[in-house]
Amino acid sequence: MLALSIVLYALLGTSLVFAIIELGLSAFIVAAYSGAHEITTWNAYSGYSYGQVNLDPPAILVFLVFSSVWTIFVTVAALVLPWYYTRKGSVTAKLNTVLSATFVAVYFVTMVFWLACFADLASLLGGGTSVNPYYNAVLAFGVLLWLLFVALVVFTILAMCGVLVSDWAGYQSLRKENGVAANQTSVGSAHEAPMGTYHVAPWNL
Repeated sequence: MLALSIVLYALLGTSLVFAIIELGLSAFIVAAYSGAHEITTWNAYSGYSYGQVNLDPPAILVFLVFSSVWTIFVTVAALVLPWYYTRKGSVTAKLNTVLSATFVAVYFVTMVFWLACFADLASLLGGGTSVNPYYNAVLAFGVLLWLLFVALVVFTILAMCGVLVSDWAGYQSLRKENGVAANQTSVGSAHEAPMGTYHVAPWNL
């Protein structure tokens, strides 16, 4: 129980830190890439001439900024909500089911976001690394964030199935809740069953 909570804290906290770093790196690249840039052209008759051209950043860089902001909101919510409901003591079976399904869906979507980010960026760089260290750092943190959310999806599903035990809201076993409900139903039906009338044979007296 304690081990899973430590693992979840570590994964979510690391994801939050990496997302903040990724936001800073990708925003810096977008700011440096976009705007007016001075270019030099050469003509055989007039020689060198200077001009300005306005460049727009590639769509993948803008999507990296969005994915970083999205990840920050997701990790903060995933850290605060279970702690709040568990401390409040109002964790019901329905709330746990809703939070579990929401966490799995959001983690999976975030995992797909980072898979698309680093795959598209690697394709933009020609399938390798860049001479610019900022691009390499963005690519590396994108891969790490993808791996972190793969781990979060796996641990959340294992907690839902009861393989790992946790008292966090959204990470409690759904199998345990179904088993308790089934036992309560069977006990209730046993009490509601009418008492039978038994006839004793004379030779058993």
